[in-house]
Amino acid sequence: MIRRKIKRSAVTILDRENLLNRIASRIRQSLELNEILETTAREIRAFLNTHRVKIYRFEEDGSGEVIAESIHSDRLPSMLGLRFPATDIPLKARELFLSARQRVLVDVASGRKTTEELDCSDNGESISRGGTRYWPVDPCHAEYLTNMGVSSSLAIPILHQHHLWGLLVSHHAKPRRYSEREIEIVQLLVDQMSIAIAQSDLLNRTRHQARDESVLNKISGLLHSPLDLKKIRQTVLKETVLALRADAGRLYINPDMIGGVAQIYTYGVQPSIAWIEETDCWQQLINGSERNAPPETKPGTHYKDNISPPEPAIGDGSGFDLPSHLKGNKESLSSTHSTVYLHSVSIGNFYQSPAFSPLLPAFKGTNLRSVLIVPLKYNKQYLGCLTLFRNEIETETLWAGQNDLDDRNRKPRASFEAWREIKKGQTQIWKVEEIKLAESVGTHLYMAVMQRRVENLIRHEASHDRLTGLANRLLFNERLSLALADTQHRAEMLGVIFLDLDGFKTINDTLGHALGDLLLKIVAERLSHSLPEEDMLARWGGDEFTFLINHLSSAEDVAEISNKILKCFNEPFRLDGQDFYVKASLGIALAPYDGEDVETLLKNADAAMYRAKQQGRNNYQLYTPAIGTKAFERLVLETSLHKALERDEFRIYYQPQIDLKTGRIISMEALLRWQHPELGLVPPGEFIPLAEETGLICPIGKWAIEAATRQNYQWQLAGLPPIRMAVNLSARQFHQQNLLQEIAQVLCQTQLHPSYLELEITESIAMQDVDLTISLLQGFQEMGIGIALDDFGTGYSSLSSLKYFPLDQLKIDRSFIQEVTSEPHDAAIIEAIVTLGHGLNLEVIAEGVETPEQLEFLRSVNCDAAQGYLFSKPVPVEIATELYRQSTFSFHLSS
Repeated sequence: MIRRKIKRSAVTILDRENLLNRIASRIRQSLELNEILETTAREIRAFLNTHRVKIYRFEEDGSGEVIAESIHSDRLPSMLGLRFPATDIPLKARELFLSARQRVLVDVASGRKTTEELDCSDNGESISRGGTRYWPVDPCHAEYLTNMGVSSSLAIPILHQHHLWGLLVSHHAKPRRYSEREIEIVQLLVDQMSIAIAQSDLLNRTRHQARDESVLNKISGLLHSPLDLKKIRQTVLKETVLALRADAGRLYINPDMIGGVAQIYTYGVQPSIAWIEETDCWQQLINGSERNAPPETKPGTHYKDNISPPEPAIGDGSGFDLPSHLKGNKESLSSTHSTVYLHSVSIGNFYQSPAFSPLLPAFKGTNLRSVLIVPLKYNKQYLGCLTLFRNEIETETLWAGQNDLDDRNRKPRASFEAWREIKKGQTQIWKVEEIKLAESVGTHLYMAVMQRRVENLIRHEASHDRLTGLANRLLFNERLSLALADTQHRAEMLGVIFLDLDGFKTINDTLGHALGDLLLKIVAERLSHSLPEEDMLARWGGDEFTFLINHLSSAEDVAEISNKILKCFNEPFRLDGQDFYVKASLGIALAPYDGEDVETLLKNADAAMYRAKQQGRNNYQLYTPAIGTKAFERLVLETSLHKALERDEFRIYYQPQIDLKTGRIISMEALLRWQHPELGLVPPGEFIPLAEETGLICPIGKWAIEAATRQNYQWQLAGLPPIRMAVNLSARQFHQQNLLQEIAQVLCQTQLHPSYLELEITESIAMQDVDLTISLLQGFQEMGIGIALDDFGTGYSSLSSLKYFPLDQLKIDRSFIQEVTSEPHDAAIIEAIVTLGHGLNLEVIAEGVETPEQLEFLRSVNCDAAQGYLFSKPVPVEIATELYRQSTFSFHLSS
C-alpha cells in the first residue's frame, strides 16, 4: 500500500515536472507570445482534461478579449477573438485578482464558490494557509455560466508588472472538482506565463527601440546627405509619416535671420490653409503646451497636457471607468486618461478640442481627425514644427453576445453568440512611444536645421557686410567674375559703379561713429531700392559702395541709372532729430571697353570716381584712358609721399608779409614744398590734398612747424630783427587731441619764443566745431602764440561766433583781391572786411596782391598789411634771408 502511494506520488511529481519542462522549453524556444499562450492553454487543458481553457487579456478600456484557447470535443463553443465588456467582471473581483492573486473555483451544480488568496489583500504578503474561503454562488453569476454552457470553472489571474494583465479560465460542461495538486501545477504554469509576458514585453520594447533607432539612423543619414536640401526634407517627412503610421504630415521651417523665407513641405492630404503654422491659433497650440505645464512631480512620473477632452472608450460605452492598474495593460499610459508632459502637442480628436476649433474649417472635406505637433524648438529658439495627421478609422469588434446595456444590467445574457459592432469616425490615439519617436525626429530636424543655419550664417558673415547686410567685396568680386564670363559668352555689356560719399568723414567725426553707422545703413537702404533686382549692390568698405549693372545696351543706360542713384541723396538724412544732406561721387567703368577682368574694372571705376570728386563732387564720371593715366600718376605720387618725410624731400619756402604803412617786412609765411627726386618741385595743390586724405598731413605738418620755428630762431641768432613766422594748420592737424602739447614741445625744442609764432587756420576749419575752436585758440593765446583767420570771406562763418574767437589777424582771400579794381562788389566786400576787422581790434592782411593798383586800393581802405607776387613769390630760405636783411619794400609804395 505504501509502495503504491509512493509510486503514485512519484508519477505525479514526474508528470508535473514534465509539464513544467515542456512549457519552460516552449518559452525558451519561441519568441512569439501568442504561440506560447496557445501552447500553455493546450497543455493545461490536456493536463486538467477539461472541455475548454481560454486566456483572457484585458484591454485599456477594461474590456477583455479571448486571445488563446484550447477546446476538447464540441461540448463548449469556441470564444476565441470574442470581446467581453468590462462589466462582466465586477470591480471588487478585479481588485482581489490583483491584490490577493485570488483564484476562483465555481461549481454551478452545487451552487458553491471557492476562493483562494495567495497574498494578503492588505499588505501583499504571501499566505501559506488560511486563504481559502467558501461562498454560495451568486445567482446572476450562476445563470451567466449556465447560459455559457459551463457547469464548473476555474479562474486564475495573470499579473504583469503589478497590473492585472488577464485571466486563465478553465471551463467544463460537467460538474468537476479541482484538486489542490492540479491548482498548484496550473498556478506554476500561470507564473511561467507571466515570465513569458515579461519576456515578450521586453522583446517588443527592444524591437520598437531597434526600429526607432533604425528610423532615426535613416533620417540622420538623410539630413547629412549631399542631396538637394528640399529633397532631403521632403524625404525625411515622408519617412517620418510612414514610420509613425500617420496618414499625412507637414514640415514647416520658419524664416532665418539672414533673409531666408519660410518653407513648407507636405505629404498626403492637407488642410486648406497653406501656411497654417503661421496662424495665431497654431502658435497658441504650440506655446500653450508650456503655459499649461503641470506642477513638478516626483522623479519617474510623467505628464502630458491633453488639449482635447478624453476620448470615449472604444467599446460598449457604458462609462464603466476603471483604475489603470486594473485594466491589465501597461500600454494604458497612452490612453487619453493618462497625462505625460512632453514638448509636443497631441490631440486625439481635434473636432472635440475647443482650442483647435478656429482651424476646423481648414479640414473640412478631409478625413483627418488627430494631430501630433512637434515644435522644432530649444529654449527660446523656435525653428518651425513637424506635424503628423491621422485619418478617422472604422473599428470592428466581435462582442460575446448582443451589446445591450439595459438588458445586461437587469439580468445575464441569454446568448453568447458573436455580435459584430462597427463604429465609424473613430480616432487613432498617439501612443507614448510614438510621441517619443516623433520628438526624437524633431530633435534631429532641429539640430540639422540649426547646423545649416549656423553654416549659412557663417557663410553669410564671410560674404556680407555686418553693418548694412549688403554683399561685401569678396562676394562682389565673385559675382562680378561670373558676370564677366556670362557677358563674354552673350556678347553683352555690363557696368561697374564705384560710389564714395562726399563729406561722410565730417559727419562721422562730428556726430560720432554711432550716427555715422546709422547714416551708412540708411544710405544702403536707399541705394538698394534704386536698383533693379538683377543688379547688385555691395559695401566696398568705409563709405564706399559698388554696383554691378547687368545687361546694358549702351552707356546711356548706365548714365540713367547713375542719375537715379544720385537722386537718392536729394532728400536729407534724419540723424538724431536733425536733417543732414550728404552727396555722393560716382565713377563708372564698362566691360569689355574699360577692362575685361575684375581688377581692371574696379581700378578704373575707382579712378573715375576720384575724377568725379575733382570735378566738384555730387556727379558721375565715365572712365576714359586719360583718367586712368591721371589715376596712375596719383598712385605713384601717393606711394612717394609715404617715403618723402623720411627721405628729407620736403622744403619750406617763405613769403614776406609787408606793413602797408612802413613798407617793412613784419612777418614771414612758411609754405610747404615737395622736392621730388624725379618729378622735381611738386605743386602744393597736388600733394597737400593727398596728404590730407591719407592722414600724412599730421606728421608732415609737425615737421613744417618745427622747421619754420627753427629757421626763425636761426634768423634771430644771426642778429636780424625779430618777426613772426606764420604757419598753416590743416583740418586734420587742428583736430588732433594733443595739438597744444605738440606745438609747445616744438617751441621748447627750437627755443623760439611763442610770440614769434603765428598759426593760420581757415574759416571753414574754425566753423566745424565752434566750441573746440574757441577752446584751442584760447590755449594758443595763453601760450602767447598769434592766431590768424585765413581765407576770410570764402567760408560760412557766423559773425556772432566770430566775436568769441581770440584772433589777432584776418586774412582777406586772394579771390577778392584779383578783380578789386574792376569789380565794385569785391571792393565793397574788402572795405567791409577791413572795417569789421578793425572793429574787432584785429589786424587785416590781404593775400595775392600782384599789381600796384591792387596795392593802392588796399592802402586807400586802410588795410594793415599785404603779401603777394608784387612783393615776392614764395622763395627758398637763402633768398628769403636776403629779403629779410633788406627788410623794406619802400620802392613799391611810392604814390
